[in-house]
Amino acid sequence: MALALHKPPLTEASSLPLEAGRKLGAVELAVVWQVLHENPQCPSRVVRDQVIQRQVTMNVSVRHLNRLRAKWKLNRPKGRPRQSGLSRPVCAARALVQVTPHLSFVGVHLFARWLDQQGCFTPVVARLQQAIAAYQHRHPDADFALLHHRDQTLLGRWQALFFAPLVGIEQLTRFDTHEHPFETLLGRGYHSSTLSQFLGQLERIDAAEALMPALMPQTAGQITYVDGVMIAYWSRLPMHKGKITMLGRIMAGSQALIAHNEKGHALFVAYHPPDVHISQVIVAYCHQVAKATGVPLFVIDRAVNAVAMACAFDKQGLGLLCMLDDNEYDGLASFEVTVIDRRADGTTLYSGKWSVPRPDDPRHFVIVEPAEGKTLVYWGTPTVQATLEPSEWPRVYRERNEIQEHSFKSMIHHGALKTNYGRKKLVGPDRHQQRARATLEQSLAAAYKRVDKKAQEVKVQQTKVVESESKGHGKRLDQRRRAFARSEKALQEAQDKHTKLHAQAAALGPPRERADRDVRKQTIMTLRTLLLENALMAFMSVLLGHLNLKVSLDCLLKILFERSGTRMETDCHIVYWVNTAGLSTAYQRLLAAVVDGLSAMDLREQGKPIHIRLKGLSP
Repeated sequence: MALALHKPPLTEASSLPLEAGRKLGAVELAVVWQVLHENPQCPSRVVRDQVIQRQVTMNVSVRHLNRLRAKWKLNRPKGRPRQSGLSRPVCAARALVQVTPHLSFVGVHLFARWLDQQGCFTPVVARLQQAIAAYQHRHPDADFALLHHRDQTLLGRWQALFFAPLVGIEQLTRFDTHEHPFETLLGRGYHSSTLSQFLGQLERIDAAEALMPALMPQTAGQITYVDGVMIAYWSRLPMHKGKITMLGRIMAGSQALIAHNEKGHALFVAYHPPDVHISQVIVAYCHQVAKATGVPLFVIDRAVNAVAMACAFDKQGLGLLCMLDDNEYDGLASFEVTVIDRRADGTTLYSGKWSVPRPDDPRHFVIVEPAEGKTLVYWGTPTVQATLEPSEWPRVYRERNEIQEHSFKSMIHHGALKTNYGRKKLVGPDRHQQRARATLEQSLAAAYKRVDKKAQEVKVQQTKVVESESKGHGKRLDQRRRAFARSEKALQEAQDKHTKLHAQAAALGPPRERADRDVRKQTIMTLRTLLLENALMAFMSVLLGHLNLKVSLDCLLKILFERSGTRMETDCHIVYWVNTAGLSTAYQRLLAAVVDGLSAMDLREQGKPIHIRLKGLSP
């Protein structure tokens, strides 16, 4: 569908009392109208200067302004201005209330208005007030600012944290150095000191636990996807490290386990130290998610591929869908299979068990053999087999890439998912040292047994040599002496190995301490990011319902959310003009279609209908 970029005229019922002309556009005329409305007795030359001071380009003469004033009946009377303070009444019909000539992040303003209409922040404020009340009940003597916040104060500060990534603010310190539109977006600006204090007090009342249920949709779905995100952290203090790399270093930090449903809606998040492998915490995590959502079926990548993991999930009554590693099977020969589907592209799907029975393995397999390429094997526990058709397993598993992998990249880009919040650390025993000591102790125990065994062999061989010497053996004596020498050498090697391990254990020194991050602030801000992503997905879903074409969220952020424009408010409606400067013709057409879709969403602000228009910058 071809869409032409245009400036559609406002309808008579909702238009401003001014029309764009050849010399001045609607925005410039609106600013002139506003200046005259504020001071009707102002000379036209001063009017022109005031308009230019508002950074609005206007290359017209004073004579042209006088014509406009006469047309609007706002011209000055002849003679010297009266000093009585009385002024002639201005035209009251659909009078202009306010003009903001330069408005950054127009799309964020429209998104915020839609969220207000949907009441998306009401549950958040209510849960924060409940957490405050619970904290006051537990600590009746506590007294800090958050405990006395009104709903409006809570709402404004939470919205400042919520919208910050969309306007390019990832770290709270950038509120003091980064230009942002919060004056027009929220009605007031914020500094980092205010929001840092607010976040610290949210940490005190354990706001993360209170806000976690706010992630839940009305219907949780049937499948839960789980994946982790590693976040690096720089510190001079010794900290536990994991599989986090940055600039060639193994880093400290934290790992977030995030759960999504099959529609990509975030459901749950929990943080763990980076040195703790996901297999050690995943069963407890999934049990917690299943309890909160009522969904027992999980899809996780090969980080949890193990028979023991399948048994653990099955024991908890949970279903797990995963993949086999390539080195665990040798094509179809490893399985006893049955054909379940043959597809048009030559791919064959099989279902089966191991060809050699393994009684302790509860897994069922679905094998995908393409016409060309590598054979893939998916496995599921009995709960998966009873809930999901085997032919659907490959599709369900492949959707994990779009639902989580791509979603994480988007949240890192526009949701500040990998930004660290909070500097507090929890010091405890050095788990790296404990694991190294435990490994060395096992090796020492084995080495001690080996030394004892080799010592016994030396005694046996020595006895045989003595026996041969007493009996006057010739050839046998030489054989036994060589065996005795070999056993002595083996004993010496075993003793050297034991001595080396003992030295390594001694080198570990006394028990040391390492720190972990206190992730309470990080969890709150990750919840913020997940709530933002859920809201953006809901907004996109509604918008796409009014469009005849597809547009991605990343594209919408660039062509609408990040663009500047103008806002004009009258007593009956509000108009947002979106600048199209710099957009190619194709993107201008796409933006025009998006604007039509937004208009169909019936957005309102303060009860007034919102109209969205496109405009090019004035020459």
